Amino acid sequence: MELLETSQITYRDVLKILVLLVIPAVLTAIYYGTSLSLQQTLVLDHTNPRLHNFWTNALVHDHRPGDGHLIGNLVGYLLLVFPCWILQIYCEQERRFWLGLGIILAISPFIISASSYLAFYEILGFEIQNDRGFSGVVGALAGFLLMSILYTFAQKQEEPVAVLSMGLYFGYLMLGFGILTQRSVAISVGVLILCGTFAGTRTSHVASAAELSEWGNKNGRLSLVLLVSILVSVLGFTASLPSDITSGGGLTNIVAHGVGILFGMAVAGSLRYHHKRSSAEGSTVA
Repeated sequence: MELLETSQITYRDVLKILVLLVIPAVLTAIYYGTSLSLQQTLVLDHTNPRLHNFWTNALVHDHRPGDGHLIGNLVGYLLLVFPCWILQIYCEQERRFWLGLGIILAISPFIISASSYLAFYEILGFEIQNDRGFSGVVGALAGFLLMSILYTFAQKQEEPVAVLSMGLYFGYLMLGFGILTQRSVAISVGVLILCGTFAGTRTSHVASAAELSEWGNKNGRLSLVLLVSILVSVLGFTASLPSDITSGGGLTNIVAHGVGILFGMAVAGSLRYHHKRSSAEGSTVA
């Protein structure tokens, strides 16, 4: 999808979109098209864990009080995955997106489920028999999107403008997260970051608001994508780390959500480090 040159969508782009839509299609088919007894065999039971269930539990969702658990995860996935993809295209690193998505889908369920098992069963002694859901993977996408936004700032903006953008992003992220979840600490942190960022504009290290506006006018389409990505990022963090961890008579696995976010950030960081290292080695050999 050559967003930098043309808005025309090719058959290859359509195929990529269909690949991204396969994941929610599979989750939906399992939820509505298979029996509850079959779905129960995919659930992770902390009191009797089976190795394959540390991955398969991401494929099934709670049916109480309805299908809200599934729909919430599908909406979260769709909102997060497309900004991640588009930002990597703008940074000319689309291959990094697909590799990162593959790692998240293949490995994160194991890491997330193992973390939940250790936290709840081994440490806290909770006997959870129905650990299931795609939420941890959605959290990993939220972490991947966060890093994608930061890398876009670093790659597409001059350093002072990038510093301003990063400060505003983290400030609004914490402020929005705090307001939506009613966490006063997060609100305070967000306000402090924003105040510090605006104070920094008086130095040569942080660009002024006018310079950021000028960059935005020159890069209108990318600016719009970044604004949407930032909004989605705030919503993703709010949904992953809610203030009320009880919902529909069940317990929201906030451990899985948090570990997912950290895992997604680690995947994005590792891929960028590998890319920079490979580029440096290539320059040395040349």
